[in-house]
Amino acid sequence: METENRKVWQDPEEILNSVGTKPDFIAADLGCGSGFFTVPLSQRVRRVYAIDIQKEMLDFLKEKVERLKIKNVELLLSKEDEIPLEDESLDLLISINTLHEFGNKKRMIEEINRVLKYNGDALIVDFKKEDTGFGPPVAIRVSKDGAIDFFEKKGFVTLQVRMLSYHYLLVFKKKKV
Repeated sequence: METENRKVWQDPEEILNSVGTKPDFIAADLGCGSGFFTVPLSQRVRRVYAIDIQKEMLDFLKEKVERLKIKNVELLLSKEDEIPLEDESLDLLISINTLHEFGNKKRMIEEINRVLKYNGDALIVDFKKEDTGFGPPVAIRVSKDGAIDFFEKKGFVTLQVRMLSYHYLLVFKKKKV
């Protein structure tokens, strides 16, 4: 979902500044879509796994990273409830505008826990559970408190909660192994 004004209401740099990154980090963009966050994330870390269940989105992103000559992005086609990475392989996982899409949210959060290293961070941004004039139907959105509850029950500690114009931003740290 790349529109001309998206940076106005969802600026990747501002959102990525919410979580610490280091040049040697291995990161993943879960539900990467067109790469709106993948590309700026790739400029901050050693490697980004761009993960999506839609091959068409990965094909689009492949053309984009080739055109921009980005060498540290690896595209991965995933299944709905699996992240195709090894255990404890990531320092950071971001998932933007996708939590509401996960069919089995508890299973996906278990997967996020599985692939993050101990003390790794998860940056989650999703639509507020209210009518924002665009985005998914309110009925399928996950409330901020619901998202926090899902993650904390799976061994994460909440580090940051911010309300944006149409979204909430959450940063979690993996604590339980």
